[in-house]
Amino acid sequence: MAQISLYIEDSVAERLGIAAKLQNCSISKYVSTLILDRLSSDADEEVAKIELLRELRGSIDDPTFCPPPDLPMVAEQNRRYDLI
Repeated sequence: MAQISLYIEDSVAERLGIAAKLQNCSISKYVSTLILDRLSSDADEEVAKIELLRELRGSIDDPTFCPPPDLPMVAEQNRRYDLI
């Protein structure tokens, strides 16, 4: 199992100790649980965003809404390499 060192303010460490004691676990276990919960909720949020995008795909019913055409090559400006 990996080990991580945290540098936190004394007041935060005291609060962590109290919170861990209330949960009947070590500070390490308490912090680990907080991190896992956060990572899990972040992953759930990403899944929800992806699902929302899938649901919205194709939902605009407006024929005038389309990607712009590619610019023709003649519209591209000539590059000058002698300025370097």
